[in-house]
Amino acid sequence: MTNYLMKMKDRQKVKIVSMDMWNPYRAAVKAVLPQARIVVDKFHVVRMANDALEKVRKGLRKELMPSQSRTLKGDRKILLKRAHEVSNRERLIMETWTGAFPQLLAAYEHKERFYGIWDATTRPQAEAALDEWIATIPKGQKEVWSDLVRAVGNWREEIMTYFETDMPVTNAYTESINRLAKDKNREGRGYSFEVMRARMLYTTKHKKKAPTAKVSPFYKKTIGYGLPDFAEELNYGVDLSTI
Repeated sequence: MTNYLMKMKDRQKVKIVSMDMWNPYRAAVKAVLPQARIVVDKFHVVRMANDALEKVRKGLRKELMPSQSRTLKGDRKILLKRAHEVSNRERLIMETWTGAFPQLLAAYEHKERFYGIWDATTRPQAEAALDEWIATIPKGQKEVWSDLVRAVGNWREEIMTYFETDMPVTNAYTESINRLAKDKNREGRGYSFEVMRARMLYTTKHKKKAPTAKVSPFYKKTIGYGLPDFAEELNYGVDLSTI
């Protein structure tokens, strides 16, 4: 990573670097791009709150019958949703589980409070919300949330930098491309690197308008749809001969 950054053109102009929480990334940026501010990609942080909730859910299996355990496993995606994204039907399912297991409800609400930190509009608000979140970890769940608390402690400055006015950046675009690449690879199975690379780089996208009516030079009136106006086509892909 350090070697790659050293070869970057105009690297001294880099102002912000978004990354996940991995120390070698941070060390490389500080060594080669000392002027850049590091911002932790928020999706890597909040995902850890879902991981903690999953620990609580999995810990309930010993209290359940096998059929109940399978049902709760199937309902896990509902518990991982944000509260505002849950449908009425899903809310009934969730309330069934959280009503039967108070520790699951406490973990879900604490997960939602962590997500809520990113609703802050200023760094002081976010700092206060984070401190409050750490101070209100549900009773008996300190170990469940320990990984997230440790990560926040080790990366607090880089996490909080997100809330500074000119720093609200994420690495969502790169993560999205990574996901698409993995999905395409899974669909095809056994692609070579070069084929996979071509699929990602040479994807053709077209933007076309609907065929427009053409005016006849003979009858001076509009007839049917006529020939499509190909001048309106924009091709952002790569010619087949290139591939």
